Amino acid sequence: MYFSPVWDRHLPENLRGLIFYGGYPELYAEELSNNSEMISEIQSLIEGGVPYLAECGGFMYLHESMQDMEGKSYKMVGVIKSEAYKTSSLGGRFGYIELKSKDKQIFGTADMEFRGHEFHYFDSTSCGDDFIASKPLTARGWYCIHADEKSAAGFPHFHYYSNPQMIANFLEKCASFNMNGE
Repeated sequence: MYFSPVWDRHLPENLRGLIFYGGYPELYAEELSNNSEMISEIQSLIEGGVPYLAECGGFMYLHESMQDMEGKSYKMVGVIKSEAYKTSSLGGRFGYIELKSKDKQIFGTADMEFRGHEFHYFDSTSCGDDFIASKPLTARGWYCIHADEKSAAGFPHFHYYSNPQMIANFLEKCASFNMNGE
């Protein structure tokens, strides 16, 4: 079920998982911040243990605060205990990457591998360190993504078809979740 954290005031009922895709939340920072009903419901579900994924702009939205295009900070969901801030360039974390988990997490076992890409003019004071991203044709790499048994959130956009088992594992977690957090 689709929902808009900008325009909708409430989440759809009976959700068993959440996916926050990319986009450009910095263009709607004030509207996102002012939607306190949505923020409260998302916080409550995540604190209740709902499985979730957040990629790039969705990751930024889950931060404690996020800057807009002018550098003004706004309060966000607060699940990621850090600030998303504007930079002046794409920086070094850009393009297609291969991702490998360090430990067991929502997508599966330790050493789970899949592909993705990063493209962002924003950064975070805490990008996560549960996955290692590497450029396919070079030795460059970096740590990224906050992940555990119920979530994965970071700047990379995940390429689900590169390892269909990863999304199957996420969907299994969603199917087994109930509103009591079990």
